[in-house]
Amino acid sequence: MAESAAVRALRTMDLIPYVLENPSCSIKTLAKRFSTTEKQIERDLELIFMCGLPGYTPYELIDIVLEDGVVSVIDPQVLNRPRRFSKTELVVIVLGLKILSEIKLERSDLREKIDYLVAKVSHLKNDEILINDSQLISSEFVETINKAIGNRQILRIGYISVTKDQSTERDVVPLTLYYSNGSLYMNAFDVEKKAERVFRVDAITKCETGTFLEFEVNQSHLPEIIIELEVQDWLRFFVERNMSIIRSVKHSNQGLLVEVAVSNIDWLEKSILSHIPGIKIKAPQDFAVRVRENARNILALYGSSAN
Repeated sequence: MAESAAVRALRTMDLIPYVLENPSCSIKTLAKRFSTTEKQIERDLELIFMCGLPGYTPYELIDIVLEDGVVSVIDPQVLNRPRRFSKTELVVIVLGLKILSEIKLERSDLREKIDYLVAKVSHLKNDEILINDSQLISSEFVETINKAIGNRQILRIGYISVTKDQSTERDVVPLTLYYSNGSLYMNAFDVEKKAERVFRVDAITKCETGTFLEFEVNQSHLPEIIIELEVQDWLRFFVERNMSIIRSVKHSNQGLLVEVAVSNIDWLEKSILSHIPGIKIKAPQDFAVRVRENARNILALYGSSAN
């Protein structure tokens, strides 16, 4: 897949300070360091030859030398230091490190390095706190979940469903923990339903370790199905609650055009039916027909019970 212009521009801005810090880098070394091809690095360097400050005379252009496959920077202009991470990038890094720090590591040297990095990137140059502990995604159950993943143990969890507004208890086999769109999620195998489910960690109210797993969990995931929905503005909370499955969100005159990727289509159908008429299925048509027919059957049941 062809890379975007933004990806190439960011790599190009990173190349100059990297070469300054590592003089006489070869094209091969740069290609390996930036996870691209040698040919692409050569194209990037050709682009850099034509970049510089406004005025664009030879005095304002970036000056680099490429000789015998070795790159040297003569005049970096303003790219003499690595670009700063954006605030969003730093938040993601801190969150990832925080999750790692909550795992009980046997090697104390790794824990010390993680703690050092958390402290390093948690503060801006002017000592303004970028993110504090109360903002970090943390849960008293993260350590228990991680242990269960490593030990292949069943967990008995209490879970508050944000869509049904009810609390249930489930036996699950945790498979992975991942961070997505501001929330920490646990992907787990539901023992009773015999299917994979996704749980928001901050909605877990109880977490107790159970027996060790005596069967193999088939992680050959069902193929994801792409569903296009039109969500009315007053149902924005539906989008916010389900960010883990949402691929894209676009604004329209009718509300939000949302693309979701799901393997458990039955769950999505129930969720759509519970939010009628605020959600309309745009594609695929066979799924739209299925949900429409089920909605009519439900209404028919209500009509018959009234009579």
